[in-house]
Amino acid sequence: MATDKMPRHWYEDYERGRPGYPEQVVDLADLAPSATALELAAGTGKLTHQLVSRIAHVVAVEPDPGMRRMLVAGCPGVEAIDGTAEQIPFADDAVDAVFVAQAFHWFDHESALMEIARVLRPGGTLVVVWNVANGSVVPSITAVEKLLAPIWPRDYDFPLDMMSGDWTPGAWNLPFAQEAFSQIRETRLANPQTVDPHGLVAFFGSMGWVANLPDEERQPLVDAMRSHLTATEYLLPWQTRVQWTRLNKPQ
Repeated sequence: MATDKMPRHWYEDYERGRPGYPEQVVDLADLAPSATALELAAGTGKLTHQLVSRIAHVVAVEPDPGMRRMLVAGCPGVEAIDGTAEQIPFADDAVDAVFVAQAFHWFDHESALMEIARVLRPGGTLVVVWNVANGSVVPSITAVEKLLAPIWPRDYDFPLDMMSGDWTPGAWNLPFAQEAFSQIRETRLANPQTVDPHGLVAFFGSMGWVANLPDEERQPLVDAMRSHLTATEYLLPWQTRVQWTRLNKPQ
C-alpha cells in the first residue's frame, strides 16, 4: 500500500508502468453524462482519466499526497481531495456512483461499505475493479524473472501479480452488504498493455519490494533488468475483473 513515505521514484514508476482500465468499466455504471461520480483510492488517476472524459462531475479521493499530486498533474481540473474509504469527506446521498480500482482489498470492508452506502444516492452504483494477470509476458522475459525471483513474495504469483490473495472481496458476504446492496454482477474484460522496456522496468519498480530496496541494491537491479530487455515492446496480458452492484432503494 502506498504511503507518503514511499520514495519519489515509486510514484513515477507506478504511473508509467501500471496498466489502465478498459472504457467499458465506466459504461457498466449506466450513468447519465450529468452524473456525479466518486472514485475512492484514486491513486495516480489510472481510472480517473476515463471517468472525467465521460462524466460531468468526478471527485477523486486519495489519502497519499504523492499519488494525489500525480493525479492532479495528469488530470487537470479534477477535484482531488484527501480522504479514505472508511471516512469519506462527503455528505449523505451525494453521488450517483462510486468507483474503486485496484484498491478495495486495502479497505476495512464493513466500514467502507457503510460509508459508500451513506454517500450513494438510492439506486446508485458501486463498481469495483481489478487488473489480474491472464497469461505470460510476450516476448519472454525469463532473464528478468531470474533476477527478480529471490525478492518476489511467496504469496504473489510470478511475475505479473499486483496483490496477494483472492481478488474477489469477501465483503459481499457481510450481513450489511447483503442488506444494503443488490445482487453482485460480474464481468471480465481483456485489457492487454503494451509497454517499451522502460515501461516494463517501471512496472516492476512500482512493486514495493523493489521500490523499497536501498539505492545501492535497487539501482543495479534496475540496470540489470534494462540490459536484458532487448525487444522494442512487450505485451502484458491483463484481464480486468469488474464487480458492480446498486444501493437498494428504501422500501
